[in-house]
Amino acid sequence: MENFDRQDILDKAAAAYNHAEATIRALDGAFQYASGRTYDAEETLARFDVILQGVLLSVALADGTFDDIEQDFINQFAMHGDLLQFMAEDIQNQTGKTANLTWELIAMMPDDLVNKLINILPFMLDKQCEEFAYPLVTADIKYSESGKVKTPAGIFLKSIENDMVEIAELLASVDKDENSKETNAATLMIYELSGKHWRNIMAGRQPGSGPSASSGSTSGS
Repeated sequence: MENFDRQDILDKAAAAYNHAEATIRALDGAFQYASGRTYDAEETLARFDVILQGVLLSVALADGTFDDIEQDFINQFAMHGDLLQFMAEDIQNQTGKTANLTWELIAMMPDDLVNKLINILPFMLDKQCEEFAYPLVTADIKYSESGKVKTPAGIFLKSIENDMVEIAELLASVDKDENSKETNAATLMIYELSGKHWRNIMAGRQPGSGPSASSGSTSGS
C-alpha cells in the first residue's frame, strides 16, 4: 500500500476517534451535571482507549500476523489509556507476577498463545466495559427523555459503535490481505463488550451512582 494511502487511512481513523471522543466527553459531562458528581472525564476516555485497543488487537491477530504497521496503528489510540499497561496489571493481579508487555512481544507469540489471548481479551475487558458504559448510558437515557431535541435512547451508543467499527475496518484495510474475518471479529467484539452493558442497563437497570469517583484505574480489578 502506498504511503499516501496509508496516511489517508490514519487520517480517517483519527477523525473517527475524535468524533467518538467528543461524544464521550459530552455524555460524561452530562452525567456529571445531572448526578451532581465530579470526577475526571479522563477516566472514561481511558477506559474507551483500552477497549478500542483490545478490539483492534483482536482484528490485527485474526489473520495470524501482527506487523509493524498494525502495531503503530493501534498505538496511536493510547492517548488516555494503555491496553498493554492494563493487561500487565491484570496479569500481576491474577498471578502475582510482573509482566513487561510490548506489541513486539505479542507479535512474536506462538499461535497457541495468540489464540488464548484472543479468547480471554473479552473477559479481561468486561469490567472496563461496564464501568465505561454506566455514566454514558445514564446520560443517554436522560437526554432521550428530557432533551430539547427528542432522540431515541441508544443513539449515542450507535454513534460510538459506528466510530469503533470504522476504525477497525480501517485497520483491516491496512493489510493488503484484508479479509472479512478481521472485520467480523471487530464488530462482534464491539457489540459484545460496550454494547452488551449499554443495552443491559437500558433494558432495566435503574440509573444510580455508577462507578465510584475513586475507581479511575484502568486495571478493571
